[in-house]
Amino acid sequence: MLGQPPGHSGQPSGHLEGNLAEFPFSALVGALMSTGRTGRLLLRTPYLEGEVFLQNGQVVHARVRSGEKVLEGEEALDLLTGIKRAPYRFEPEVSPPHTTLLGGLAVPARLAEAEAQWRGLALPADWGYVLRLPAKGGAVELGPEALRVLAQVEGKRIVEVLLAPGTLRLARILHTLLQMGALEAVPLVEVPPASLLVLPIYGPGSGVAYVDEALYAEWARAIRHGFRLRLRPPEVVMEVRPRPNIPGRLGLLEEDLRRLRLRRGDRVEVVPEV
Repeated sequence: MLGQPPGHSGQPSGHLEGNLAEFPFSALVGALMSTGRTGRLLLRTPYLEGEVFLQNGQVVHARVRSGEKVLEGEEALDLLTGIKRAPYRFEPEVSPPHTTLLGGLAVPARLAEAEAQWRGLALPADWGYVLRLPAKGGAVELGPEALRVLAQVEGKRIVEVLLAPGTLRLARILHTLLQMGALEAVPLVEVPPASLLVLPIYGPGSGVAYVDEALYAEWARAIRHGFRLRLRPPEVVMEVRPRPNIPGRLGLLEEDLRRLRLRRGDRVEVVPEV
């Protein structure tokens, strides 16, 4: 029953809450339509807000916003259908600001078509990931349209690219670019730099920096992706590993100390990057 979808949290009568990971968007909208609901379906993620308005089971308005970018109507439905995980809330008896959809059978048909297209695409579930050119990329052959998109997306979040007219077309192009290795998607790292004191680590090897295991775990929880460590000065990127019982210290091997001209007790600012 729609009244008790997965993730329902016992809201007042008519209110529903859950997550699209348990109740996919197209199925959720279909259930609201089939039960003749009136109100607003609201979705929020860290990178966008989406809303769908229904009147007596008819979808009459859809809107997606991220920053200053807005998409409405059918293409907003297309984009929302591709979101795999997001908390949702249905608020009954909320009226739309205006109408962008005519309702009827066109909406479920549009949702079904969009869902079929998204099913064949492999984009990161987190659309807050940033797109960038790979550090080591081979030559790939791309068509004119893919080349135009590639030239415009570096440094942008996935959602910024998708939230534009032609959402599904852009999603297909991103899928192709990512699959071919012409682009890569990485988390947006928003971790403040740490100021650490150099600690010599005696032994063979080079190219590895060590930080306290608690600090490493804090970074790993925030980034949720493999990362390296940038030292500044001297503006060098190194592999990073956790080491117990060195709070406030940056462990460096002897060869790296000589190469970087650093000594015990020197203060270095470090920041993780993907």
